[in-house]
Amino acid sequence: MQDEPELRRAVGLADACELLSAATAFPGEPLAAALSGGALVDDAAACLVDAGASEDEARAACARWASLGGTDAELLAADLRRVHSLLHIRQGDGVALFPYEGAFRCVREGHGDNPGLFRSPLTLDVEARMREVGALPADARTEPCDSMWTEAAFLAALLGSRAAALEAGDDEAATAWLAHAERFRDGHLMTWLAPFLDDSAHVARSLADQGDVGELAARYREGLRDWGRCAARLLAAA
Repeated sequence: MQDEPELRRAVGLADACELLSAATAFPGEPLAAALSGGALVDDAAACLVDAGASEDEARAACARWASLGGTDAELLAADLRRVHSLLHIRQGDGVALFPYEGAFRCVREGHGDNPGLFRSPLTLDVEARMREVGALPADARTEPCDSMWTEAAFLAALLGSRAAALEAGDDEAATAWLAHAERFRDGHLMTWLAPFLDDSAHVARSLADQGDVGELAARYREGLRDWGRCAARLLAAA
């Protein structure tokens, strides 16, 4: 078995990516209940510490999410669903913030406000990376596979496979899985994670200031940005 600190860090990074996936996907009742009850903050802080953050860093990164503890879970769920819809689902004037890498980067880099979702070179490359290891999502024909939540889940699977290889003492497999993870991390997720989280928090706060969503929704997205920045720093050093 690999030494404990390296294995713990590998598991922490995989868990952080899995949590990122859950935190950016369309929110359901379980997410709101975990926020209200404090379980999400406990998990979010724990995976940061396992991945190499100090207790103080993890606590600071989760502070805004922690402030949602004790809120009404039903009200919180409604706020989270509304802000997700207004951010990422087409409204009358378009999509405020595309949650797909190809479309997000196309708009942010000034290549147009109405990009294609399935056939961009970035989307096709994500699809190829997933197919390479037999992890193409079942809904890839109907949902672009380069969404933030799908990319995060894929990186979680790659890092989780590395952790399993480390635990089994298979250094060759661990090295191979790490190579897959680093290539996907550097070529895709890390190229847009920070600006996506920043823009998400900024737009959510603007929507709350205008009265279009509740304060809880804005605070959640700001908390996602704070936690995500810490997770991104740890991922970059993997």
